[in-house]
Amino acid sequence: MSTAFVKDPDQNQAFLVHAGGPLSLVMMGSAVQWNEDYAVTVKHLPYVPGAVFQGRGDVQFFRHKAAQAPLWRQYRPGEELTAIGFNSMYMPSTGRGQALGAMVRLDASDGGVLYATHNGATVKGMSGGPVFADDGRAVGISVAYLERSDLESLKRADLPPQAQVSIFLPYTEINREWQRFQTQLQAGGHPTPAPVGLSASLAVQGLPVKM
Repeated sequence: MSTAFVKDPDQNQAFLVHAGGPLSLVMMGSAVQWNEDYAVTVKHLPYVPGAVFQGRGDVQFFRHKAAQAPLWRQYRPGEELTAIGFNSMYMPSTGRGQALGAMVRLDASDGGVLYATHNGATVKGMSGGPVFADDGRAVGISVAYLERSDLESLKRADLPPQAQVSIFLPYTEINREWQRFQTQLQAGGHPTPAPVGLSASLAVQGLPVKM
């Protein structure tokens, strides 16, 4: 299971974020700084204050000032990863595991966005929190997880049955959506206001994903 983590100068960069509007203080998640002016989290957390853009995958950017942001890069299958975030009790948590080669799609209508996987433990509330490699670089944000019963039903050789497989949106997909946002701004247009967000019940090939 995920465990409370000790503060680390490289990895202690996740922070709490709440839904706004009618769900203020009812729904919470995790987030991480993208650059000095914006942070990133999942878009199934609705009404995030300061939200400016929602991407094709489960990702949204929102205004959030910070002195510095982590360095980002693409993950490498087989490397050790650490997911950072907060659980539903508002306690900082971490899950450490190995990046898997398997990738999954969560929503056929999102343009075929591919999500990466690792075998570290994550829990509800960690969605949107950063996933770090051992060199201190952020490689993605946590999105969901599959339990053993889900994995057994999938019958995929690259997703062997085990206690849990965590799903994260990798850097390349996040950066692609950031570039789409920047293109809209540079064209002189105003991005469409972020909609309410996805349901917390997504599906991987018809199976529920526990958020």
